[in-house]
Amino acid sequence: MLLGTWQVSLDEQGRLAIPAPIRPLFNASVVVTRGFERCLQLCPEPFWRGLAQRVSNLTLSGADERWLRRLLFADASALALDEQATIVISAPLRAYAGLDRTAVLVGMDQYLEVWTPERWQECESTITASAGRWSRHDWNVAVARNSAFSL
Repeated sequence: MLLGTWQVSLDEQGRLAIPAPIRPLFNASVVVTRGFERCLQLCPEPFWRGLAQRVSNLTLSGADERWLRRLLFADASALALDEQATIVISAPLRAYAGLDRTAVLVGMDQYLEVWTPERWQECESTITASAGRWSRHDWNVAVARNSAFSL
């Protein structure tokens, strides 16, 4: 499981080091792509294959489905971790997420999100402000109805 939050540095080439406690979960490879809220998704290869298969199985006739494909696949990069467990995030992906010299990695169970510190702070404020609403959910029903929980 990918859990927790880490602040990491990026150098001028976009090189980012995967934190030591979670390196084994990446098996020396990772796919980086655009996320949904102007962050990036850093996916271990097995999770990416499952996600890509589900998206690829969507109809081509729906505009929303085509936009989702473009969002996830157009700038995605399959990367190998080097000896220091670093990857280079491409300039288009760094620009999309607004990344400069510092990033926040957020564990999302099966993948990581990569945020600017400022955007992550805004996200945390929203999470804190809305935390009470989640206590009212019947989680068995929420998980069964919400496909986001099954990715």
